This record gives sequence, C-alpha cells and structure tokens, in this order.
Amino acid sequence: MKNHISLFLLCVTVTLFSCKKNDSLVVDPYTPDPFARYDNASSVLDNQIFKVYTSTGIPLLYTDTLTKSPLVKLNVGYHLTSIDSSITYRLSKNTSDRINAVALIRDQIIPALGPKLKPYSIFMVDSVFTYTISYPNIRTKVLLTTYLGLNTVVIGKIGLIKNMIPDSVKTYKRDIFKSILTASLASQTGMLSNFYAVSASFYNKYVYGTNVNGYLNYQAEEGYGFIAPNGITPAVYYPTPSQATDLTSYLNVMLVLSASDFSAKYGSYPLVMSKYALLKQALLSLGFTFPQ
Repeated sequence: MKNHISLFLLCVTVTLFSCKKNDSLVVDPYTPDPFARYDNASSVLDNQIFKVYTSTGIPLLYTDTLTKSPLVKLNVGYHLTSIDSSITYRLSKNTSDRINAVALIRDQIIPALGPKLKPYSIFMVDSVFTYTISYPNIRTKVLLTTYLGLNTVVIGKIGLIKNMIPDSVKTYKRDIFKSILTASLASQTGMLSNFYAVSASFYNKYVYGTNVNGYLNYQAEEGYGFIAPNGITPAVYYPTPSQATDLTSYLNVMLVLSASDFSAKYGSYPLVMSKYALLKQALLSLGFTFPQ
C-alpha cells in the first residue's frame, strides 16, 4: 500500500512539474520571421522585393533558402495531410527574368487579390513540374505554370515573361489566379452550391440523339449550362462534365474574357449566363477583382 501511495505521489509531482514546465514556454519575440524580406540597396531585385513586401506583406522569393543562420528551407511540396514528393522546380539564374516576374506579380497579380486571397508567399522559379505515372512505372514529366503549396504559390516559366504577347499574358495570369481561386472556393463550403445547382441534373451524363433511354437529348453543351472545351461541341455524342471540370471550364474562360466579351459569346444561353453571374458573385465575395 505504501508503494502505491509513493508511486501516486511521484506521478502527481511529475505531472505538476510537467504542466508548470509547459506553461512557461513562450514564443521568443526576437526570433526572426524567415519569410521576412529586407532591403538591399545594392540590388535592384532585392530592393523591389522589399518594397512589395512592405506595401503588401507578401514575400516574393527567388530561392528556396529562406535564411542561412539558422538554415531554413522552403518546403514546396508540404501539405497538412501529405507530402507531394513528385513536385519539382528549377531556380531561375537570370536576374532580369526575376525582375520581370516581380513587376508582373506586383502590377497585375497582387492588385486583383483581396485580403482573403493573398498568398503567404510567392516563389518565382524558372520551371515547376510534376510527373504522371503510367504502367509499368513510366514517369511522364508535366510542366506547370503554377503550383499551390501550403505556404507559397510557385510561379514558373518566368523566363518567358519578357517575350509574352498580350494574349499569352492573359493565359499566364489566368493559370496563377485559377490555382489561388480554386483552393479558396473549395475551402468555402456552400459558396458554389447555387452555381452547381443550375446544371445539377446534367452532370456525369451522356448526350446522344433524341429520346434515347439513358441519354440526354443532343444539343450544344452550353444548352445544359456547360462551356464546351475550345468552344466546340462534339458531333452526335459527348459525355457531360463533372462539377470539378465544370468549374475549371468556367474559370478558364471568365479569367480571360471581359464581361462584355463573355456576354457576346454566351449571351444566347440562359443557363451559362446564370452560372456566370453566380460564379462571378462568389469570386467577388472572396475579394477577387476581375482584370479589366
């Protein structure tokens, strides 16, 4: 009995000591934020990055080494639930390309992003890619424009910016916006419920002929509220998209066309225009500003 009492007292003592020790832990206010950017008057690139950081709070990065002492590296593939070991990037070695990327991000990307959409950081690289695996263990390289990690948005192909024509800039920006907006929409449960409801009866179906059992009557995809890829509806037969593909198709078009151009192209399709208005309102409520 005495042994049990002694053991109980020992456990209580250890528990109290542990709680006291844990309660005393505090964050060192003098530990520097590894994402913080500092001015370097001798470098045009670093000076511009510092100005963006002080005005927006968004660190623009061109290296995966955040600090050298202590050494802190950026982990692009880390997510809360997994590690994406297939994501790979190549750093840009061209200062001019980096400066071009800073200018585009500063002038054409960040202004469209409200407080709820601003990324924790933006990582500018020469290329970012992943791999698809097919039987029997064949790896195929897939080049990406952008990749959304936990604490950074990776933007690749920055070496191409200097030679982009206006239409190329639009699609480049679209891909960057799409990666940010898709994740934000997914985190806002119910925000897209009205958008999906318009075509709810038509998802994952097949369109063929007329009055054929199990098929939807053949008509242009826009008649069902879908945007045909490349604006062309397959002849005779086609499968309708999933919700995810439907959303992607709308973003691909809405982030490139102006409101007037969208209306001119799809104004004769009531379901498309209804979904356009619903999705646009959802994006505006997130704080997104559509480029003019």
